[in-house]
Amino acid sequence: MQTVSFDSSIRLYTEHLVLRATAPADVERAIEIRSNHEVARNLASATIPPDIAKMTNWFAGHAEEWRTGSAYRLAIILDGHLIGICDVFDVSERQGEIGYWLDEEVWGRGFGQGAAERLVRFAVGCRPDLFASWVCGRQRRFGGDPYAPQLHPPGGCSDFFEIQG
Repeated sequence: MQTVSFDSSIRLYTEHLVLRATAPADVERAIEIRSNHEVARNLASATIPPDIAKMTNWFAGHAEEWRTGSAYRLAIILDGHLIGICDVFDVSERQGEIGYWLDEEVWGRGFGQGAAERLVRFAVGCRPDLFASWVCGRQRRFGGDPYAPQLHPPGGCSDFFEIQG
């Protein structure tokens, strides 16, 4: 399995956003965003209010997940401010999941989908075994651009993909 070394200076760009590796210092803003009931209700495992210790530990483990290739978690930055998180996680040789969550103030502007599309392109470069799974899953279920995640509720999404053997 090929992985990419963790590098906190990595930046990915979309038309409006900068995506960068998350850092433990992001947890305060992330908790602020996740404290919004409308954001949290779109997420499968969110608690309201967020568990501060759990989120702090989660952020502290992101660099190690990157090193092992099990997850790539990026902060979504708009005009210098963290507006959400986008990640590919639960990655194995045959499957993974992509998700994002955003501050409610920026919903409806395409930022989640744009960030997810850019992250998928990056993750495929980190883990070439994911390309086949993403294309297979996208074409089988949705057709069209294999990099484009399905449209989901404005606050967040989770899209599972796998290779069918």
